[in-house]
Amino acid sequence: MIALPLVALTALLAAAGVAPAAETVPTRQQQALLRAAETVPLVEQVRSEDPLRRRQRLHALGLGPADVKTSYFVLDSPLVRAESDQYLAVRFNHGQHAARSGDCSRCHHRRPEADMPYSPNPETVRCSACHQASFNPDFPERPGLRGAYHQACIPCHQQERLGPQTCNDCHRPRVPDHKELVRLPDKPDALQVTAECRRCHEAQAEAVRHSVHWRWRGPSPYTADHSNAVAHGKGSTALNNY
Repeated sequence: MIALPLVALTALLAAAGVAPAAETVPTRQQQALLRAAETVPLVEQVRSEDPLRRRQRLHALGLGPADVKTSYFVLDSPLVRAESDQYLAVRFNHGQHAARSGDCSRCHHRRPEADMPYSPNPETVRCSACHQASFNPDFPERPGLRGAYHQACIPCHQQERLGPQTCNDCHRPRVPDHKELVRLPDKPDALQVTAECRRCHEAQAEAVRHSVHWRWRGPSPYTADHSNAVAHGKGSTALNNY
């Protein structure tokens, strides 16, 4: 298992936009971030069980929501970010989901043939133990970690009509640092700034040009007879001043 040492905690929290706590013992959020940064060896062999037999065996073992040891996760695996880094991490309340489902096999649908030393219970290893890189030729039947999350979460939310229903309900877009994107000379003028913005946001700029905020034309309670004619404005005589 590869895990970040505690000395790297401050940098990790800063990158995630979370201020580190003053306590020396990691808080639940800090622990979740450290766990999210871990990668574990890939489980190659899993036990073959049909869903009913799997559910019955877990029930016979007495394994249920009361056995949940870690109730909160931050789904921010480097395995996912290596393939796509467009969204911020997803917060996942493991305890709440386990309590509502009452059936651990709905998500923990396979068991490794061999016990994993990093897992508190070999029956409920983390998702990234079996699902890692997408389109692994050695395991073509397995979706990658991102696909596994989506296949588990989306149908259940739709069926239960609970929880996030759209992409942006779970994912907040990761806005890139424009300091690394914008290319402007020292002391640029207004036209240079506008041109640089349009280099990436051409569609948005074109949409604004056709809006009433830009054209200053259209029905208005402040024009005579509420007509479409505007005697003075950006669409006629005034210069664009912003």
